Amino acid sequence: MEKFSSPEEIIDIWLREGYEKVYDATSKDFQKMVTLEQFMELSTFFNKGVKKYQLETKTKLQNLTHYVWSDDKREKVVVASFDEFNQIQRFYLKPFTAYPKTDQQYTENKFIMPIRGEWFVFWGGTNEFVNYHYVYENQRYAYDLVKVQDGQSYQNSQIRNENFYAFDEDIIAPADGKIVKVVDGKKDNVPGKMDEHNPAGNYVMIEHANHEFSMIAHFKNNSILVKAGEIVTEGQLIGKCGNSGNSSEPHIHFQVMDSPDLVYGKSIRILFKDGKEPIQGDTIS
Repeated sequence: MEKFSSPEEIIDIWLREGYEKVYDATSKDFQKMVTLEQFMELSTFFNKGVKKYQLETKTKLQNLTHYVWSDDKREKVVVASFDEFNQIQRFYLKPFTAYPKTDQQYTENKFIMPIRGEWFVFWGGTNEFVNYHYVYENQRYAYDLVKVQDGQSYQNSQIRNENFYAFDEDIIAPADGKIVKVVDGKKDNVPGKMDEHNPAGNYVMIEHANHEFSMIAHFKNNSILVKAGEIVTEGQLIGKCGNSGNSSEPHIHFQVMDSPDLVYGKSIRILFKDGKEPIQGDTIS
């Protein structure tokens, strides 16, 4: 396998048509899916007209470091994921999708994250490479939050929810408001399996001032402490983090919308009280 002094130099070598050298640094699994000839053909086509790539984000998640680069026109994106030995486990090319109009529209209310203590932003930000929700209008600015210690979201093994640091952690109201919907009683998944028929699992919907609605999903089964019609205050305990719904491990999904309709409501970029704009890879509290 080709060795590099650092993953950062890969993009320049690749742009200078060092395709074979970069391909040689990819994993055996990657090479089973894509031949050298295919890699060179795709790379040549993709790099046409590109003068340079700049680093958008660098994120460490679950023993892999993910790099996202965009071209000088912000029309193309290269994503590469490296393991601890600087071997490329993933390398893919996509058009750069952006929604600049809604990216500039923030909530009128100011919110806090619905958590206590330190959590990790697993998905969050304003492009699909740091936030897979981004391409879907109804959850474009959503966050997925987990708890992490020493780079892992669990201890010992991934077979039990109780082994995940986020499981059974307190979830709080992100702002003052009125509970408008509560769904509870959905079983927590075995880690690695998902309930696609009930995507949000156990969840709470809160109506805030200015006709804004926050939604927090994937609560632990039978842990929600509030009922529809109840008034809540910012920071009030409303339940516990679980692994219900379309969730492969215990985590919390948090978003704000212009409607209580999960399908047709539009996600709004969240204005936070502390003035920060967390993205994937950030630790928040």
